[in-house]
Amino acid sequence: MTWFNTNAAHNLINVLILLLTGLVGFDWTMFGIDAALALKITGVLTLLKILMNVVRDGVAGLVRRQPAVEGN
Repeated sequence: MTWFNTNAAHNLINVLILLLTGLVGFDWTMFGIDAALALKITGVLTLLKILMNVVRDGVAGLVRRQPAVEGN
């Protein structure tokens, strides 16, 4: 899986966070996910994203200007 890198993982976590926070607005208890659990999972995923950034770029990378994205 050469396509799976920290950027892909970061974006996958973004999608999971979006889905889980969307669950909070609805009654999804029939799927076993209540609002409190969805928010806990979202918090853990968000922390994971921050830790991935710190490991990849260091603490200073959290506020450093990012380089422009190169086109293919």
